[in-house]
Amino acid sequence: MQDVIIVRLTRRQAFTVAAIIGLIVAALVYYVLRQQTQVTEAPETQMVTVLVAKQPIGQSDTITMEMLGTTQLDSRAAPAGALTAPGQAVGKIARRDILAEEPLTMSDVTERTAAEGLTFVIPEGMRAVTVALDPISGVGGFVIPHDRVDVLTTFQQGDVAVTKMILQNVEVLAMNEQTTRPEPGGGTQAPATTDQSTGAAPAATEGGAPAQVQVKSATLAVTPDQAQRVLLAAFKGAVHLALRPRNEETVVSLPGQTDWALVGLEPPAKAEEKKAEEEKAQQQTPPPGWVMYPPAGGSAPAAAAPAPRQAPAPAPAPTVEVIRGGEREVVTLD
Repeated sequence: MQDVIIVRLTRRQAFTVAAIIGLIVAALVYYVLRQQTQVTEAPETQMVTVLVAKQPIGQSDTITMEMLGTTQLDSRAAPAGALTAPGQAVGKIARRDILAEEPLTMSDVTERTAAEGLTFVIPEGMRAVTVALDPISGVGGFVIPHDRVDVLTTFQQGDVAVTKMILQNVEVLAMNEQTTRPEPGGGTQAPATTDQSTGAAPAATEGGAPAQVQVKSATLAVTPDQAQRVLLAAFKGAVHLALRPRNEETVVSLPGQTDWALVGLEPPAKAEEKKAEEEKAQQQTPPPGWVMYPPAGGSAPAAAAPAPRQAPAPAPAPTVEVIRGGEREVVTLD
């Protein structure tokens, strides 16, 4: 067996060893606690500016600047896709009811496009009115949404046919069920609002230009007063569209065109008046040999008196032609 060596420390040495061990333990404890603190320490808070509703906003309402405000939120509390500036929402449509002080997100608003319904593309104060057309009255199918047109009507007024331009510089909201302009390029076209019953989008030609389509109707943006005029014109006669050049806003004043004026004739009323005047003049003209005397004292015209007859001329006396040799003589017989 080995001998166990026991070292006896003095009191001072024992205190020194204990102090060293205590320092080591304290250092270890401090190190462990520091590591745990670094793990559990919360990251620095970041605040972001988000757009909120200052008042309740109803579904399908157009958002205005007065409806919006901003607030500061913890970035971790802000909803995904939160809007941060008024320009991202002003003029757009609310897709749902939004409460006051509620943050707005990208999914809460949408552009004013026909994809959300025709009602969102009608200008404020206007009405959408649809008129029936055919390939001729619809400019051969070359009118597309957001073009501007003049509206003409032709109807029968008694025995007279009349054509009148009743509206000018009117925006076309839709042709048939198509509400968006074709997109150029590559002979293809991006999906647009289409016929709700068939889902068919309008065709495009190889160069990207819109192909000619069969025209059945046009939906126009008009004022309430203009809506009445368009519908009356469609009821009384035929409606035609005249396509205007791009950016052409000139409004002209034109009288209606009639069939008698088209061929250079006088108006029927004027022709009837002229005929009546001629008949009256013929009735007032006395027959040959009669004289019209002026009325006396404002009374009715006196009857025409016959002109005095002239004595008949005497009959010529008989004559005889006498020839004597080379002489010729006419002798009157008594």
